Amino acid sequence: MAVVYAVICIFDFIIVPSWIGMTRADVLAGFEMMQLTTLDPQVQIKLIDSLTYQHMPFTLQGGGLFHLAFGALLTGSALNRLRGDK
Repeated sequence: MAVVYAVICIFDFIIVPSWIGMTRADVLAGFEMMQLTTLDPQVQIKLIDSLTYQHMPFTLQGGGLFHLAFGALLTGSALNRLRGDK
């Protein structure tokens, strides 16, 4: 269970943000600032949002309940191993 939790955390905090950062489209590459100001304000907002998008880890949504649940499961499993229960 600890290995599964570690893989999920590595994926959610390292792999996905790196992938999003590397594959982000450079939408303003062909624009100059004067051309950008002539666009509709809603289009400007969409272009800027696409450049400033930040990944929100999936496991932190919902107040981090995912991590609390896995912590409880791993703690219970570790305590049962210490006591010798099966």
